Amino acid sequence: MALLLVLNLHGAINSPGPVRKALEELKVARRFSASVVTDDPNTVGMLKLCKDFVAWSDLDADFLASLLKKRGMVTETKELDAASLKELGFKSHEEMAGRMLKEGLRLTAVGGIRPYFRLAPPKGGFRRSMRRQASENGILGKNPKLEEIVRRMM
Repeated sequence: MALLLVLNLHGAINSPGPVRKALEELKVARRFSASVVTDDPNTVGMLKLCKDFVAWSDLDADFLASLLKKRGMVTETKELDAASLKELGFKSHEEMAGRMLKEGLRLTAVGGIRPYFRLAPPKGGFRRSMRRQASENGILGKNPKLEEIVRRMM
C-alpha cells in the first residue's frame, strides 16, 4: 500500500468544523506540520475535504528516510537517533522507511515516535502562490513537486 506525505500550509484557524476535524485526524493541525498517511479512500476523502489547507504527494523510501533522520522525534525533546531506533526494533532510518512503505504503516502505527514532523518555512520562499491548487500553478492539493518544497523546509 502506498503512503502519502501531507503538509499543512494554512493552519486550522478560521476553518470549518469538518475541515478542522479532518486536519486533526491527519495529524497536521498546525501550520507547517507534515505527516505520513496511507493512500486509501478514507484518507483521500479527508484530503479532498481540506484541499484548500494542505498539499500532499506520493512518498518514496529515500525521502522518508531523510525526513525521519532530520525531523523524526520520539518525544517533544528527544530526537529519533540510533538508540531510539534499536528500542523500536529497527537498525536504521532506511530500514524503518522501507518497512513503513512495504507494510503501509502510518507513523501512529509504528508507535513510540511522534506522529508528525515539525517543519520550518522553506528557504527561499514558496516561489508559487500558497492560495492556489497545484493544477492552477500553485501549491495546494495533490502536488507532485511537494518533495522539493519539503526538502527546503527540513
